[in-house]
This record gives sequence, structure tokens and C-alpha cells, in this order.
Amino acid sequence: MRMVHMDEASSNPSFSPTVQIYKVIPVTGASNATQKRYRVILSDGQHHCQGMLATQNNYRVESNEITDFTVVRITDHMKNLVQGKTLIILLGFEIVSNPGYAIGAPVPVDSAPVPAPMTAMGNGGIKAESSSNPYHHVTPVTSAAPIQRTTAPISNKNITPINALNMYQNRWTIKARVTNKGEIKHWSNAKGEGSLFSCELLDSSGTDIKCTFFREGVDKFYPLLEVDKVYTFSGGKLKAANMQYNTCKSSFEITFDQNSEIHLENDTGDIVQQVFDLTPIGSLESVEPGKYVDIIGIVKHVGEPSTIMSKKTGKELEKCELTIADDSGAEVHCTVWGEKARNAPVEYANFPVVAMRKCRVSDYGGRTLSVGTSVVNPRIPEAQRVSNWWHKGGSQHQVKSLTSSGGGGAGRYPEFDQRKTVASIKSEHLGYNEKPDYISFKGTVTFIKSDKEGGAWYQACPNAEEPCKNRYKVSQGIDGTFHCERCGGTYNNCMHRFIFSAIVTDDTSSSWVSVFDDQARTLLNTTADELQKVKEVSEDDYEGEFIRANFTDWVFTCKVKNEMHQDEQRVKTSVQAFHPLDYAKEGRSIFNSLMAM
Repeated sequence: MRMVHMDEASSNPSFSPTVQIYKVIPVTGASNATQKRYRVILSDGQHHCQGMLATQNNYRVESNEITDFTVVRITDHMKNLVQGKTLIILLGFEIVSNPGYAIGAPVPVDSAPVPAPMTAMGNGGIKAESSSNPYHHVTPVTSAAPIQRTTAPISNKNITPINALNMYQNRWTIKARVTNKGEIKHWSNAKGEGSLFSCELLDSSGTDIKCTFFREGVDKFYPLLEVDKVYTFSGGKLKAANMQYNTCKSSFEITFDQNSEIHLENDTGDIVQQVFDLTPIGSLESVEPGKYVDIIGIVKHVGEPSTIMSKKTGKELEKCELTIADDSGAEVHCTVWGEKARNAPVEYANFPVVAMRKCRVSDYGGRTLSVGTSVVNPRIPEAQRVSNWWHKGGSQHQVKSLTSSGGGGAGRYPEFDQRKTVASIKSEHLGYNEKPDYISFKGTVTFIKSDKEGGAWYQACPNAEEPCKNRYKVSQGIDGTFHCERCGGTYNNCMHRFIFSAIVTDDTSSSWVSVFDDQARTLLNTTADELQKVKEVSEDDYEGEFIRANFTDWVFTCKVKNEMHQDEQRVKTSVQAFHPLDYAKEGRSIFNSLMAM
């Protein structure tokens, strides 16, 4: 503490002491103070002195990350004079441990003689030592002077391999290729609000690492970083990787802010475009759900981009389903998200080779994949092999689909060999598994129950923004207004969303099914709001809309699930999609199935 207190550290910009926060003391300021402050007593085991936490570190006290006796390594600090007394301001530090007791018997640094330089102490003692941290040079200031910090320039770029990074390094520079760049996300909690985005970096050691940018760092670097380009990165902070959400090889993650340094470098080819550990699509049936795999194949089909509501966050997510086939004789449905989903019809057009990394395996309707990152026409040998297979006859071969027609999304027209019959719902005991079953069949709508009091719909919140998105039910008050419990809003009007039952039939059996708004719009070719206005004018015209939909043929995709209803278990079949009959596709599909036999 003597070196810090007497500012001897200013002659050694790499000085980075390890100290114990002996005591944390809230500062009781003026009643109109806008921000709480915390005073700390700092000890190195021999001496102690007064300090103050910079306000940006307040949350670390309030979250109990910092308590009495916490040991920290100071990475950034300054000295200030307040009423003639020296105060150490802690700007940046890393938590080392908390033994739960005071280390040593420190005395006030002002009353202690100048000690010899400290070395490592045994039995859990603290050592104040130099490290290789040149980032911050501390300039002595007085109470009347502004805080000043200068960043020491990096004289030469000594590149550290990603696989050699460790928590004991304060200064490092990595040279890496950006292999994946996420979208900007916004967050808000008790600590404040802000934005972030994540990238994945790969270097010549073949190791990749996840990095995250926050707040001002997002504004500064998001427009500049481009996927597949090579940069040098420095001035980041390492932390242990959260392996629940991180599939990179490195056991660390990096946090960057606006003070980090990133420079575009020439791509000399020493860093590969991407590293893949490829699994043949035909082998996915033996992969346990929840695992991650890399695949490569031909994009056979691109579905229409669509949106779904996240059950976890209540936010709308963009998705698009692809069908990928390879020379193992199998195909699988893969879902891409966000910007990739929006651009899918263009990016994946004309049957390109695509390598997909970190795909999460699911048993949602057979085998499906949720894609992490993808590279179109990757520069790897396997790409040429798959391309040769496709152009030398693979495009004409009937391959095995690992995904049932409903799995992973209902937008794709179910092929003939992927369908079952209505009777299969009972004969195969569908719906009794832990997860829902999905089934597709060709059938006819024979009856629609439209006589529900008030109409075949429910009244929904008119708020199109979060958290409602026009989906949640509202209640009407005696004054005629509509109240939504979800968003707490009261409105003069509401939306109407379809919900009704129908009977569907094929030549084997018939079944009651539930039909919801998105699917009902396809069936009836109108909206519930429009039909509600018709009902107000003429009941006959209202019924006529449903009569016209009766005895129409469709290819259905349905979800079958055993649910509790009025203290009784019932198998419920819900329509996920009405696929209009495409007779040209029907003919080709039947022909291909016959040829495969």
C-alpha cells in the first residue's frame, strides 16, 4: 500500500497490486445526492489506507460481489487528495477470493516506516507485485485537478495465440478472423440498461473464443467488424466461459469496451475460414438431442421466412426452415434465425453448398437442427465432394428424411412419403409421449363449429408492441373499454382472433381438430375482424363464410398432445398448417415414392 499511497507506482506503469478490501462503508452524503458512494479500507496485510469505489463499481457491492475481506487485484486506479488526506480511487479491479477474515495485522500507512519491497508471503498472505499491465498510467492529481488517464501505446504487436490466453495476463494482443457476428441485443434490469453483441474469433492456433461488446463498445465497433475478415484485438478482459451458452473451444471469454483497440489486418491466409468437425446427416439419428454438431450439404429447399413468439422472452423471433441433404443419403430440416432468416431466400438460392456449425440437435418431429453459424460455399475440401455428388446425380436421388413433416416448422409442403392417415392418431397412440407428436395427412374439412356465442373468435389486446403483440385476451368493462392484464393497458377497442373446432376426414377416419388464428386465416381467406363486421350485419352471410370452407381438401400438419381438460386426460389435435393442394407437387411426390420402392 505504501507504493500506491506515495505514488511510487507512477514510475512503474505495469504495477498491479493485489490487496484486501478490509472494510466497505456506505457514504452518507447530502439528502439530495443522486448516487450512492462507497468508501473502502484497503490492506496489503502490513499497511492499510483509505479508498473509494468509482461509482461504476457500486453494483458490485449491491450484488454482494464485493464484501468485507474480499481480495482484489487492482488493474486501474488513481490518487486524489481530499481535505489534505490521500484517497485511492478504485477504477478497475478483478476479484481474487474472499477468505472471510482479515489477512495480517495492518497499521495505517501514514504511521508506518517505509518498508522494503514486498514479496510473496506464505499461508495465504497477500503479495503486491508487478505485472505486465501497461494500459493505464496513473497521474497524481489534487482535489482541484481533473482526473487524467493516458493509455500507453503498444510499441509492437506481440501476438498471443488464443489457446495461450490465461487469467494472469493483463496485456495481450490476438490476431483472429471473425467467424460469426451476432445481432445487437438490448437489455434492461435493476442495474440499468444498455446494448450488447457477441462475436466469435478464430486464430491460427485453430482455437476459437467468444467475445462480447457492451454499450459504447457496441456503437463504436459493431459497424466496423465484418465476418470473415482478420483483425488484431487488444484491451479486452478475460473471464471464465459460461459453457452452458458457449460452444467455442477456449475456456475463456473476452469482454471489450470502447477503450479496446481493434485494427483491420491483411488476410495472409494463415487463419482458416472456419474449423468444422463434420457429422454426416445420415448419422444424426444416433446423436443425442441437445448435442451440437457441424454438417455440410446442399440446400434443397428454402421455406418462407416467418415469425414466432418466444415463450421465454415473449419477443418475436424471425425464422426460416431449410432442407439440407448430403451424400450420406439423408436430409434434415435446419432452422436459421434473425438476419439469416430474413435473407435466406436470396442467400441460399440455387442449391448452394453450405457448412453449418454448432447446430443444436432436437427430436422435435424426428431430427431437426437449430443453426448457430453457416458459411455458403466454404473453402474446405468437403465442399467439393458434396458438390460433385449433387451434380453427378445426387439431385435426382430419393434421400431419407430425418424430419417428419411437422417437425421444426409447418411451412414446408409435406411430401407423400412423409404423410400418415387420420386413423394413425389412434392406432399409433400419438400424443402420449413426453413431447408432442406431429403428423401430416391429406384430408377434407367436413364441419366447422362456428356457433360459439359472440362468434368463432376471442377478443385480443390491440397493442401490437411488446409484450402483447395482439395475442393476449382482454376483458370488457361495463364502460365498454377493454382491459389487458398482460400489458396493463385499457383500450377503446380490441382485436378479434379466430379460435374454433372443426372435423377433418380422410378415407380411414375422422378427427376433431383445434384451429387458431394464423391457420384459420388460410382456411377462410379472411380475418376475424372482417368476419366480425359481417356478423354484425348478417348472420346468414357470416355462416356462409364457414359453409364455403366446408368440403375443401388440404394437406394438414397437426400437433397431437395429451392434455388435461376438466380433470380428464384428452388427446388434443391442433392444426399447425393448412397446405393448399399442389397437384403438380402431388404428382411428382407420388412418382418419386413409387420409384424409391
